[in-house]
Amino acid sequence: MKCRYCPRTLHTEESKARGYGLICGQKLGLIRKSTPRHGRATTPVKPVTTGHVHPDQTAIPIQPELPKEI
Repeated sequence: MKCRYCPRTLHTEESKARGYGLICGQKLGLIRKSTPRHGRATTPVKPVTTGHVHPDQTAIPIQPELPKEI
């Protein structure tokens, strides 16, 4: 079965029942575009540089560990 909006073949049962595929449905606004699960930070991340640590807490320096080249 072909999409009613383009010449692509429909493969999933859901697409066949609708009559159009996911790509055409999203382009035409018939299907909502998916949102990413993990978006980028909206504000830049800065390291904490305060010298004050609560007496009940321990300061732990956090450094990103980069992958080692082989």
